Amino acid sequence: MICNIVYRTYEGSCAVTLERRGIQPGKNSVFAFRGGNCKGSLEWKAGKGGLEGTLSCRFDEDCPRPVSIGLEWVEEDWNRQNYVFAPAAVYDGNRFDSRPLPYPPFHRAGPGEIFGAPPVITDIPHLSMGNEKSRIQLLSGDMSVPAIGFYNRLKKEGFLLFGKHRAADRYTGFSIREDPEQRTCSFTFQTPGVREETVYFFGEKEDGSGFFPDSGRKSEDEGRLFLAGEEAELDFQVHVFAADTLTAYFRCFNSLRFCRETGSRENVVPFSEGFRAVREKYLRDNFLEEGENGEGYFTVGTDRSVIQQHWQAGWVGGGISNLPFLFLREEEGFSKGLATFRFILDHLQNEKGWISGIYADGICYGDAFVLDRPGSTLLVRKDADLLYFLLKELLILDGKGLLRPKDKEKIAAQADAFVRLFDRYGQIGQFINIETEEMIIGNSAGPAIAVGALALAWEIFGKKEYLDTALALGEYYAVNYVEKGILNGGPGEICQAPDSESAFGMLEGFVQLYETTGEETWLACAEAAFEIAVTWVVSYDFVFPEESAAAARKVHTLGTVFANAQNKHSAPGICTLSGNSLLKLYRFTGQARYLDWLAEISHSLQQFVSLPDRPVHTLAGTDLPEGYMNERVQTSDWEGKETVGGFLDGSNWPEVACLLTYAEVPGIYIDFSCGLVRCCDHIRCRILEAGEKAVRLELVNPTAYTAVVTVLSDDIRQRERVKHTYFSIMQRICLKPQEKCTTLFSRP
Repeated sequence: MICNIVYRTYEGSCAVTLERRGIQPGKNSVFAFRGGNCKGSLEWKAGKGGLEGTLSCRFDEDCPRPVSIGLEWVEEDWNRQNYVFAPAAVYDGNRFDSRPLPYPPFHRAGPGEIFGAPPVITDIPHLSMGNEKSRIQLLSGDMSVPAIGFYNRLKKEGFLLFGKHRAADRYTGFSIREDPEQRTCSFTFQTPGVREETVYFFGEKEDGSGFFPDSGRKSEDEGRLFLAGEEAELDFQVHVFAADTLTAYFRCFNSLRFCRETGSRENVVPFSEGFRAVREKYLRDNFLEEGENGEGYFTVGTDRSVIQQHWQAGWVGGGISNLPFLFLREEEGFSKGLATFRFILDHLQNEKGWISGIYADGICYGDAFVLDRPGSTLLVRKDADLLYFLLKELLILDGKGLLRPKDKEKIAAQADAFVRLFDRYGQIGQFINIETEEMIIGNSAGPAIAVGALALAWEIFGKKEYLDTALALGEYYAVNYVEKGILNGGPGEICQAPDSESAFGMLEGFVQLYETTGEETWLACAEAAFEIAVTWVVSYDFVFPEESAAAARKVHTLGTVFANAQNKHSAPGICTLSGNSLLKLYRFTGQARYLDWLAEISHSLQQFVSLPDRPVHTLAGTDLPEGYMNERVQTSDWEGKETVGGFLDGSNWPEVACLLTYAEVPGIYIDFSCGLVRCCDHIRCRILEAGEKAVRLELVNPTAYTAVVTVLSDDIRQRERVKHTYFSIMQRICLKPQEKCTTLFSRP
């Protein structure tokens, strides 16, 4: 690869001059640029598996025009089969069929194209599918890690360029420029980040034609007018390495992603306090009575004027939120959780076994974003999520003798529907018609959790077809999605763009399939899915604008999870899971890094719960009520620069992730097989004594709230100890604000 130092001057966002200085990687050098009389040096040192560099420059006089300075790596023998990557932003170059579709987009394939047509995305940053030049321009806040790179499939070689998200008091930028005719592709890291001419923007078009994801919005980025005597510095790290597979490439990335910057935790809101606030909010605002004898259900939102906030299956929480209430078995919450379980089966299921995606006031609506009634279009991921959670809920209710004879039959009917769909098409697609069971849009990884749901259904019902379908569907996803590094189409309103929800659903499905079968193939698939899923998790603390609500709240972004390549925000938690599949991965492999990531995700989540003494202040100028959470963690300016660090109004699915976290993620985890202790909750934990039969811990609650900490004493050699429902075997330790205690925990 060729390496250059690049110096650009700008008129607005347009580059008017460009100077390059070729350098030899690993060899210290000095340079000078005519524009602005800029002089500097590039110093290298050997890092862990790569080269660390510091680019420093000084301006001897005031810059006549705004400038940027950066480092450019150019691959000369470029092959378009190379996998281009920017974490949480670009997967395989986002090289899909891009259409200028209004939001929410819904693109139906033409006749005969359901399976053969390439995936469709909206107008998001992407490389071209044709032979024209194309580019992707990003600011550091557009990604979970400030990094870009590619995997050369032919050479089995990877390239990664890491930087810091700020330099010279500005956000840095990353660009990828492909020239098929010259067979080159350049990867640039610069300060300040300047997206030349156009940016990606999500909102109303300037011409008033509608609400669109739009890569053609005029850029307002500018270079910096450095003054005489001022300095700029870029700190970076470069890695070129062998990788036999794309999974190995992702694994290498994940092992290196903290090389330039990381984040930290702040103990502010214990799991139990977040759960208390969200629980009370759900009991107060989210239960909708409908019918007689206490019938009703937990809604997915609180605005009754919006049909989609009444009920949506799976995805944003419908039929999922009631699981934690069934775990805790507290009277009011349990009764409403049970009512929700029964309402779904009694009122929302059709004769073929499918459960409606949207419901309000006695009417079932479709998922095609036109509120068709009666609704026949279903985002398959919704029912896949729902089947998985209904089965978990069945296990709890069966143990309490509260299942009605028809409940098992109805859930089995939903599993049967998935079997029929797969038998008909060899996949389960993205959207179907639940009346005819015809596929409307195929080729998506969105409903991959169905693999785990069908495996669990086999465990419960013993029907061979469920396991056979789970195995065949698992192979389909492994070959067509995981191996290709494209997990896409989970949210219903992103077409088939890459997303975190598909990735974590895939992980959940494979973990359950391995738990069910014990076949090592599926453990390998789960680990491969993990390597992709965790690329969406932020691994550093973003510096928000000083005037923003996130800055005032001292938000730590480490552990938040980016949504997808279209909706470029991070979010509190996984939509809509606790992440306990990571706990299981640790139990299956003994690799502590799975627990470490679980701790980061679950710990981060609680800081976004609105509490009376910690209200979440929104961009609308209001405070969210107690127990409310919103999905926006805005490090990107995709909705406008003024939204960075801001929170939207309203109630969202992170509330469900918060409920699940308290029920499924131990506040403290102890593995007696090796003496490992991990703390996820907002407390401090220190090992005082560790023996084969007991561990003595010092626990400190530094927060302003009472903490009821769950503790799971485990031994991963006891395979059956932690399976579908393990909340009941976790101990609970109550710590008052600022309280310290010493507690002995025994081997299970």
